[in-house]
Amino acid sequence: MLRTVLVLGTALLLATVAVACGDSEETGTDAESAAGSTASTTTEASTTETPDTGCGEIEAFDAEQSGTHFETEFAVADYPTVPPTSGDHNPVPIEPGIYPSPAPLGESVHLLEHGGVIAWTNGLSAADQTAVERAVRAEVEKGYYQLAVVENADLEVPLALSSWDALQRCGTVDPAAIVSFVEERYAPSTTAERQLACTGNAAKLPACAELRG
Repeated sequence: MLRTVLVLGTALLLATVAVACGDSEETGTDAESAAGSTASTTTEASTTETPDTGCGEIEAFDAEQSGTHFETEFAVADYPTVPPTSGDHNPVPIEPGIYPSPAPLGESVHLLEHGGVIAWTNGLSAADQTAVERAVRAEVEKGYYQLAVVENADLEVPLALSSWDALQRCGTVDPAAIVSFVEERYAPSTTAERQLACTGNAAKLPACAELRG
């Protein structure tokens, strides 16, 4: 699959950790096993309504601290929420950046496991898309480098934000909500690999305070 990725900035290039979870997790090739394992996570489907304007409440889910690696193409049905907030995934994550076209779900979920946050967009106007990207780039400049903006036509809303275990849906673009979500849900303690979002300049972030020892 050919994808175009726009890098978020120089700070992102210097700080990005482009590694997989390691050899401790299993890797498989059976699509049915992947879907079954994902469905067995403790995440529950969302029932929160999205407001017509602005963003709804942040929904928190019970999630296992890591997922299993599978070499398969994950689909919307493999996850209980749209967009995903946790679950099994591909061995290699997407790189932080801006994806004008959809990125593989399994690779995207892996970025969440690394403590990252994804702003998922769905057919935004040029002005709204620019507003989302500008808000995310500003957070990258602060040190939150494990961030991505990913187009996702399966969303039922124009914008959604997700981290490992959390989701916020937006009826319209709200840059302030993007900033709040990133700073509240970046490198959450619910993922076993949050340290991968806390290297370099990010180590000084409030979200990474517990990892400083």
